[in-house]
Amino acid sequence: MSTSAMPFSGLAHNLAITGSIPAIDHHSHAAYVRPGERLDTFDALEIEVAAGYVESRIPADAYRRYVRAMRAGDLEEASGLARQHDIDRLQNAGRVLYETTGFGRALRLGCDVLYGPVGRDRQLEIARERLGDYRRLYDEALALSSTSMVLTDVPELDPVAWPAERYRQIARIDPYMYPFGHDPYTGRGFDTPRFAAILAEKLSTELHNHGIGALPDTLDEYCEFVTRSLTQRVSAGVAGFKIVSAYLRSLNFEQVDIGEARDAYRLLRHATPGQPRPQARQALSDYLVNVMAHLAVELDVPVQIHVGIGHSEPGLRIANANPLLLEEFLNTPSLNRMRVILIHGGYPYSSQLGALAHSLGNVYLDYSWMPYLHTHLTERVLQEWLEFLPAHKVVYGTDTAHPEVHVGATLRAREALENVLQTGLSDRLWTAAQATTLAERVLSRNVSDLYGLPR
Repeated sequence: MSTSAMPFSGLAHNLAITGSIPAIDHHSHAAYVRPGERLDTFDALEIEVAAGYVESRIPADAYRRYVRAMRAGDLEEASGLARQHDIDRLQNAGRVLYETTGFGRALRLGCDVLYGPVGRDRQLEIARERLGDYRRLYDEALALSSTSMVLTDVPELDPVAWPAERYRQIARIDPYMYPFGHDPYTGRGFDTPRFAAILAEKLSTELHNHGIGALPDTLDEYCEFVTRSLTQRVSAGVAGFKIVSAYLRSLNFEQVDIGEARDAYRLLRHATPGQPRPQARQALSDYLVNVMAHLAVELDVPVQIHVGIGHSEPGLRIANANPLLLEEFLNTPSLNRMRVILIHGGYPYSSQLGALAHSLGNVYLDYSWMPYLHTHLTERVLQEWLEFLPAHKVVYGTDTAHPEVHVGATLRAREALENVLQTGLSDRLWTAAQATTLAERVLSRNVSDLYGLPR
């Protein structure tokens, strides 16, 4: 532990129920760096959170070109666009405006715990020094926040650098849903193209890992590869699957028969690259998500699904991420044993999440992301869920790759849960023993039970 760090318990005052319970972070992005790379310091995260502020103040094409240049490492192009459109000033203005948000508070709390309350500039200097050993810093964040394990959504996870007793991988299955990519993106922002590129890169990696240089000729051969790839990844330690396709399409996954799917695969395989084929692409992805959902049942792994809002720049269509769009898919009889966790609290559809979890015994909810976006809303959502749903249905998470935000979000998650439980005690909704049981379940036991993790 660094000498500048202060104990988590120093901030977690008045957490009589939740303060001493070791937590399991159900949804994280710890280890989201490629080998040899370093995670950006938290100032880059501040800029990312304020991306929508910049996007709405410069020409749409200039924004896309700037982000593309930054991601490609073309600093000359990016610098030229930054000068032309005053992007540095806009980024800093957006960063300052976001200091008043729940995100700003969670980041400050985490920085104070990890680096000491020495002011933002000095904290940033310390972060730059310490990110040279990202794993060690993340380990410290887990220790200071009393977090025993994280489930992390990353494309790859080195089991030596990130040992399984503390870090377990969640694998996105979306890369396999789009073997022929996507129709050209014509909307605002860069978030949707960014997700499309990440998914395409991961599919390419998996094809290479299996010695496949080009996509198979037939859908049947492709499905055999998908099944083999995901089965091997689960055998190697993947703890569960995730669907993030709300950033790319509607969550209305329909039933598609194999004949229609074969036709779609054949059409897309021989189509001109980039040629719009929306019906074929949707039919194929609908069929493939059903194949992989049934594989999840066979392999006995849970499936996380992103619902509700996306990042703070254009891309995800909020209406496409309405969890009620999943209702027919989730009502498929042969998927009744697929353990599904609808993540991020589903804002602004939090009550709809509660209704689905109430109706469907295999549907669970997590409130990751919410602790560092919302303060009072997190408490209201937890109050609604915990008095309405049985004790095994709700889990906590952070949804961050940044150790500072992990610490701040965990503290906020505990505070929100504590306030709800204390109110319930005052209202005689729960006994003291029931409140303690709920805290243990939400913070760790429910995740352990869902994923078969040691407790």
